[in-house]
Amino acid sequence: MLKGKLNDLVESQILSEKIQSTLLLLKEHDFSAYPAGRHELGEDLFFFLNEYETKEVEACFWEAHQVYLDFHYILEGNENIAVDHIERQQVKEAYNEEKDATFFEGDVHSIITMNPGDVMICLPEDSHMAGIIAGEKQKVRKVVLKVKL
Repeated sequence: MLKGKLNDLVESQILSEKIQSTLLLLKEHDFSAYPAGRHELGEDLFFFLNEYETKEVEACFWEAHQVYLDFHYILEGNENIAVDHIERQQVKEAYNEEKDATFFEGDVHSIITMNPGDVMICLPEDSHMAGIIAGEKQKVRKVVLKVKL
């Protein structure tokens, strides 16, 4: 898992070419006109524009992906995202190839607050739980960009 301000990560130039080019796409692409839902950008690249109200931890779920990296990019609002290594979690629902997701159960050990302009990259070994209240319930508008490994 990697988290930081999008502009800082783009400027750092220390990440792999694939990750660097994806960060640049996030920086340069205008997501403001897209409605909520899935949007294709290429053969191995698509994103979800998500809009939701943050919830208590108990109403959220753990997941991890095997085929695609997740780039969580906050456009509006604040949320907490819990992260953990999949080895510290128990499988709740086995890997679903169609959804590219394994769902897990486990305690929350680490929470990261995401603000507008923040991006988090979740790797296949990163179980993550998005949509958690950060301070108070609020609407979040974000991009979850999926990049094939």
